[in-house]
Amino acid sequence: MNFVVDIGNSNTVIGVYKDNCIFKRWRITTDRSQTVDDLSSKIHSLMSFSGITVSEITQCVISSVVPMWNHAWERFSIEFLDIHPVFVSSKTDSGIFLEVDNPKEVGADRIANAVAASEKYENGAFIVDSGTAITIDIITPEKHYIGGAIMPGILLSMDALSKGTAKLPRFELTRPENPIGRNTLEGLKSGVFYGFIGMIDRVIEESLAQIVFKPEIIATGGLAGAITTGSKYISEFNRDLTLDGLNYIANRYRGKK
Repeated sequence: MNFVVDIGNSNTVIGVYKDNCIFKRWRITTDRSQTVDDLSSKIHSLMSFSGITVSEITQCVISSVVPMWNHAWERFSIEFLDIHPVFVSSKTDSGIFLEVDNPKEVGADRIANAVAASEKYENGAFIVDSGTAITIDIITPEKHYIGGAIMPGILLSMDALSKGTAKLPRFELTRPENPIGRNTLEGLKSGVFYGFIGMIDRVIEESLAQIVFKPEIIATGGLAGAITTGSKYISEFNRDLTLDGLNYIANRYRGKK
């Protein structure tokens, strides 16, 4: 089994893969104050409840955008799983080529997304990942990662609206029944939902004009499901895309030291 971890700014998603299929998926809060003992206790409980033993885990691959938490996860993997983990970076043997000005700037999660897309979509892909930030990444049919775009995340913007204004409430993002809000809450939902879709679709539209292949346009991440329902361009939602990419990398490292 492969044990893969995607450490994001808000949440950390853990996947256990068996025979290249996701067997278990867990989402925990990214808590930078947690120690290796905290992690071991939490993961031990999750694995025990799911009937997974440590001896079944043969590889551990981690993508992280929270460097200060990496040490705890590294110690967890070594001490609990008895495996030296692979931390994804621009130097990782990922099977893709980072054709950008500074490969070191490409986030580990974006690399993992590009790896998964390169394996799943032979004609190339645009990947829209909705997390704390929204990223759009482009992978060519030749498995070249050529860059993309970064935008403020939906939840980040919603929190800013709520905290920065006295009367605007917090709300759950769902597709509004009518784009013309008849009250404050409806107006917020309409503005955020259609505003973000408009922003994403415009970036996709401008980017499509710059390439010569016809990519699959897919979405992943926290609120990507809602975005997919309104976008003119996104054709598919895959919540496990990042974990799938980490699993592909784990397979490439199988047997390596």
